[in-house]
Amino acid sequence: MDHIKNHQFIFGLLIFAGIILYLCLFNTGGLIPLSAVPQSQQRTGNTAAPSGQNPNQPINAVTQTAINLGVQSSIPRINQVSTFLMADNQSGIFILPPKNPPDQHIFSTSFEIIRSDNSIIYASANFFPNQEAVYDMVEYVDISSEELEKTVFKNLKRVGVLKKNIVLLDGGAVKVFLMPAGRGTVVIKKEVVQ
Repeated sequence: MDHIKNHQFIFGLLIFAGIILYLCLFNTGGLIPLSAVPQSQQRTGNTAAPSGQNPNQPINAVTQTAINLGVQSSIPRINQVSTFLMADNQSGIFILPPKNPPDQHIFSTSFEIIRSDNSIIYASANFFPNQEAVYDMVEYVDISSEELEKTVFKNLKRVGVLKKNIVLLDGGAVKVFLMPAGRGTVVIKKEVVQ
């Protein structure tokens, strides 16, 4: 009986994550890697700019929180990625404060993103001092993996199957994982931003 409850819980989580990714993929007209979005096209909040970044480009609340926590070296990347993830959507954010000294440890965030059509996306982003960042966006869609691969992701190269069921598609900087879940698919978009 516990086995069934565990599967139901996991399936529920997958559905939640899938909805989030669905909105990202279908509301943007396809996948756009963050690395392909020029800084000038990214939307930002309304506070002072961090050092090392264009002083005319305001920072968002996530970036300001990072600054308040003592993070310095990855501020431009935090602003770039978090602005991209939140865009013009409502967002709830969980920040895992870095260990001391904060500028020498990972800065980790998790987002609940609510789009204008009330669809939900889960995203996480991790920032490494003076280095890259990595983010994942997860959502459930009520379309089979096979159909998604033939239609929505038809321009992506199929790399293969991770082990048994999860298909990996290569979109260049962006990797897409299609995981069957009930009648639909959990779609996971992953990118390392350098």
